[in-house]
Amino acid sequence: MTSIYDEILSPVALPKMFRAIQHFDASHIEDVSSWIRNEVDSFPDISVVRGKRVAVGIGSRGISNLPLLAKTLIDSLKSQGAEVFIVPSMGSHGGAIAENQKTILHHLGISETSMGVPIIASMDTVKIGATVDDIPVHMDKNAASADYTVTLARIKPHCSFRGKYESGMVKMCVIGLGKQHGADYCHFQGMAHMGENLDKIGRVYVEKSNLLFSLGIIENAYDDICYAKVVAKQDIMEIEPGLQEYAKTLLPKIPFKNLDLLIIDEFGKNITGTGMDCNVIQRFTSEHMQASPITKRLVTLRLTKESDGNASGFGLADISTRKAYESMEMAKTYPNLLTSRTVIGGRIPLIMENDYDAIRAGIKTAPDVDYKHLRVVRIKNTLKLSELEISEALVEEAKNNAQVTVLSTTPCIWEFDENRNLKL
Repeated sequence: MTSIYDEILSPVALPKMFRAIQHFDASHIEDVSSWIRNEVDSFPDISVVRGKRVAVGIGSRGISNLPLLAKTLIDSLKSQGAEVFIVPSMGSHGGAIAENQKTILHHLGISETSMGVPIIASMDTVKIGATVDDIPVHMDKNAASADYTVTLARIKPHCSFRGKYESGMVKMCVIGLGKQHGADYCHFQGMAHMGENLDKIGRVYVEKSNLLFSLGIIENAYDDICYAKVVAKQDIMEIEPGLQEYAKTLLPKIPFKNLDLLIIDEFGKNITGTGMDCNVIQRFTSEHMQASPITKRLVTLRLTKESDGNASGFGLADISTRKAYESMEMAKTYPNLLTSRTVIGGRIPLIMENDYDAIRAGIKTAPDVDYKHLRVVRIKNTLKLSELEISEALVEEAKNNAQVTVLSTTPCIWEFDENRNLKL
């Protein structure tokens, strides 16, 4: 197979690459299911769910062992006598269309069959209150009509703003259960004010909603669950900031700076809201965020199936592939961006026909490069940073880093198929 860009890109040679691993704190919960059952059963007011309808809010993130977490939470509530149903809780994701949000859950392993309970999807909300400065507070109408609501929320640093409350239990209520309406009101002053808006709106949720508790989850750098706690709604505003700070200490990073090229095999909404974790790549979808750039060029190769066409964050890459572009559905991407009032993540990178051309184009266009000593890192996605491929120019630096071990003594082989795409 040849490419129309071969003549331009033919001088570009791919560097020798070596496999390496990063070492992180591996502490985690061994038996997550038993842990969560105990958390639910030990909740002081759990008896109130007996004979009651309980909505379980589940979002669009690819949380580690999400089907197991959700099923255990649901079964624990059912064992207490609750009549449980699932509400997709993901703001404007899925193009702000209810059926699409149900599809996203299915991609994540959450279905009526696997969970054994109905999934009731709607974009309709009810107003449950307002902040002191008159921001209306919205809640999914089906969740609001239940006797109680509980949420499953991953706590981690947000990719586009800073505050006491970022991604976590508060955001799951305000934006997840708020659906497009709630998300829109929370974002109306832009990302710079998201932290304070989450605080204000979250306090109304605690006071006015039927929320019973949130199951807060924290993952370590290996994407394993290291913290799981049932938090009563009246305690969320006090407890979550400390958990957010703890989560920040666990955030994995790329152990090199001044890269010529960073290759990310996949991006998507199941990985993080911006497709690629802005905190990892140090490129942000919000203009007010301070970055410490680590790479001259960023290439991403494909959009995950679980994203269901939502390519939010695509614009963080400089170069990508036709298959990634053709996986993007604007009708499922742009409602998310319009609601969050950000445009950077929706821009289209330079699109090349295949992986081989995209990688070569990344090298070709990187400014001020020593082609004999290319500084290149390849990762699967921004959640999977324990395994790396690094170029020969980084090997000595890696060996001098106690957190990194170089595994291979001979270079990896760049393997492409007949369509010039990497064999993954």
